[in-house]
Amino acid sequence: MIRSGIFAFLLLALAACAQRSGWTLPVQPASAEQLVRAAPTGRLSGVAVPVAYRATLDLDPRLPRFNGIVEIDITLEAPVTGLWLHGDDLDVSSVTAAAGGETVEASWTEVLETGVVWVGFPKRLEARKLTLKIEYSAPFNANLAGLFKVESQGKVYALAKSESIEARRFMPGFDEPGIKAVFDMSITVPVGMRAVANTPEISRAPARPGFETIRFAPTRPLSTYLLSAAVGDFDQVAHAPMLPNSVRKGEVPLTGYTRAGKGEELGYALSLTPRIVGIFEEMLQQPYPYEKLDLIAAPQWPSGATELAGAITYRESRILKGPNAGPAFIRALKEIHTHEIAHMWFGDLVTPPWWDDLWLKEGFANWSETAVLSILEPDGNHEVAAVADSLSAMVLDSLASARAVSGPIVRNEDIRNAYDAITYSKGQSVIRMVDHFATPERFRPALGRYIARYADGAASSEDFFNAISRATGDPEVGNIFRSFILQQGVPLVEASVSCGAGAPKLTLRQSRYKPLGSGIDPGRTWTIPVCVAWQDGANTGRTCTLLTSQQSVTDLKGAMCPSVIVPNADGAGYYRFGLPPEGWRALGAGFAGLPATEALASLDSAEAAFAAGALSGEDWLGVLVPAMSHPDATVLSASLRAADTLLRQLGDHPAAEDLRARVSATLAARTDAGADTESAARMLSFQALTLDDPAARAELRERLAPVLEGTGGLTSDLYVPALRVTFAEGGAEAFDKILAARARLDDAVFTQAVSDAVGSVADPGLARRAEQLMFDGAFGPAASSSIASSLMGNPAHRETTWTRLTAEFPAFLNAIPSQSRRAAPRLARSFCDPGRIPELEVLLASQGPAAAGHEQALAETKEYLTLCSVQTEAARAAFGL
Repeated sequence: MIRSGIFAFLLLALAACAQRSGWTLPVQPASAEQLVRAAPTGRLSGVAVPVAYRATLDLDPRLPRFNGIVEIDITLEAPVTGLWLHGDDLDVSSVTAAAGGETVEASWTEVLETGVVWVGFPKRLEARKLTLKIEYSAPFNANLAGLFKVESQGKVYALAKSESIEARRFMPGFDEPGIKAVFDMSITVPVGMRAVANTPEISRAPARPGFETIRFAPTRPLSTYLLSAAVGDFDQVAHAPMLPNSVRKGEVPLTGYTRAGKGEELGYALSLTPRIVGIFEEMLQQPYPYEKLDLIAAPQWPSGATELAGAITYRESRILKGPNAGPAFIRALKEIHTHEIAHMWFGDLVTPPWWDDLWLKEGFANWSETAVLSILEPDGNHEVAAVADSLSAMVLDSLASARAVSGPIVRNEDIRNAYDAITYSKGQSVIRMVDHFATPERFRPALGRYIARYADGAASSEDFFNAISRATGDPEVGNIFRSFILQQGVPLVEASVSCGAGAPKLTLRQSRYKPLGSGIDPGRTWTIPVCVAWQDGANTGRTCTLLTSQQSVTDLKGAMCPSVIVPNADGAGYYRFGLPPEGWRALGAGFAGLPATEALASLDSAEAAFAAGALSGEDWLGVLVPAMSHPDATVLSASLRAADTLLRQLGDHPAAEDLRARVSATLAARTDAGADTESAARMLSFQALTLDDPAARAELRERLAPVLEGTGGLTSDLYVPALRVTFAEGGAEAFDKILAARARLDDAVFTQAVSDAVGSVADPGLARRAEQLMFDGAFGPAASSSIASSLMGNPAHRETTWTRLTAEFPAFLNAIPSQSRRAAPRLARSFCDPGRIPELEVLLASQGPAAAGHEQALAETKEYLTLCSVQTEAARAAFGL
């Protein structure tokens, strides 16, 4: 859809203006059709390079709209009669171009719905430098995109969510990650309101009556997706500056911002920050790159957090530590905080040129969670979390429709599809694997040299592969990265040991993992660092090799004839492994003694083997049941999830009752049952929700009651299971009490838990009330997404919820964050029935444009529905049905 500017005609661009789109415009006034055909659907041409922006925003969160004036200094690679740039749903009142000593009026036409704009000039501009000046206004966004506003406890806040291509919703410009420029920002706000941007405030002056203009220092070169603007009645939380150290010479101011009344709860994150920043600086030998560091806890935010340079912004439910914060919540807080600080180097200072290399910032930020927190808390067992993260990626990467970590993104609509477990979790897993292979002593300083080489600029995957090979002095490092980053799929490494004269022989064979029902071609190879841990009586050891061909044979030096092997030592490799039946049995018998990292990798590989038809039902239980006795909470959690999956697959099969009994007995025998630990919370939740144990359900309701009555608290780790049980059993009275408690508590973590649990209600009338909360956006757009998932997760309400969602699909999409709409097809996964595929295709054929970029989610969902059905039948057959 084209939105016209001030001129009715548009002159033509040079061919260079559209070189990346593949189109050129004819030498005559361009028609609407010609503009649409010529418009770049992804990257811009590169003929215009912005050098600096001077932006003035007039932001009053009490009003429905805001105003802006932006001047952009641009260097041109060739003479032009117009430029492609970005601006989404902006009401532009004036555009001028100053070049070569003259100023001309220009036209503004929004050509594509993704905010691709043609700025046309009345004649060809020959000068190599020009300045665009654009005056405009726009509405505050209602779906947590671009510049949006939220109300909380009677106060109003405006916040900018710029990533990934949302900055164009509040500021015209060149909205690509690799196009970096200096930003000089001024914000006019009501007197008394605070304003935060990427850099420190340098001046403040009166504006019109009741308003003042705050000017901020010019930035280092930044991408538009890193721009920050936050205005409102924030509490400002003071903290001592981060002191100089051996890497950084000067102090860095550190400040927190929360909505009114929540400042104290940001203290914990602020207290962690100097040490985390210091670890990054020491590890990379590169100083923190920005003039300040602000932590902003937003009342609402579409994702967990965003790394706006020097002004990291979080959804408050992820960063505020209240009095009821449980161990799992605190661990997650540390992880997300470390992740966002990592971005100050990985993404902000060194930026991917385009979104197909998103892993270079998100993969490294995920990896940093483990690398840095393991230094901060050596006994914190953070390596186990990294393995669990790796396994989450393998679920998605086991689909034939899975994409590569780095692959072409040619449309703006598909950019958000890169924000998935492949980018984040597989990315970190590959980095962790190489860190182990090259050793931290070589790899991490090499990362610092890469950062220094590309600081304030952009680096692609190929740039990184070459740079890290040079910096480590090992070409195999780059080869490993290329092998895993540029092709999709999970490697399967099948291992067997043969004993005879001399050292035992280890045979390794690789292929692509293929679950039952999949059309995957397994014929693929990687360059895989494989380390095998082995046990030979009291003798233990490990053997490592670089597997570059389909098969290799290696001596197990130091071993006689190992009884147990784990072909993924430390869980460091991004691959699954296979064993002969006797190998799995030996592994199950010794499972309780495995390190937690290897226990997690072994459990996942056994479950994957069962899903591929390579492991019998009884041998699968021979690993699964012992895993529930493992002392590590993350291993326990993974085993309980696997048991829940198997119980759902078995349904009313007699084997299900036997499994329930074995699980119950195993959990009852644990010494940490009933303790105030992560393990105890997970066991209680499983017993109540999966085993439907009356005593466990009664305990959860009893522990939640003081929260609802306003007389006590409950660890946040139990909010969701306790709310699910209470919603399911308490009827309308409990429903009303919970909603009243949510309003009274003013606790974002509790609100999120209510959204995650409300679908558990038993009464259809209450389910309809929950649906209405979702459509009304009663708890905010992000919570509406959670309510939809919760309702779809309840078999009693799945059909009626789906019927309404599909009947009112546009209304549902309008109730959730803009960036979540593309994922809407995934709600259908709850059915586990490929018979739903035709209706899903019909829905998206008619409503798909409103969920732009949905194609990847649709393909994954269709494949998932097929695999789920096939594997459910196979599981039942494995136990004799």
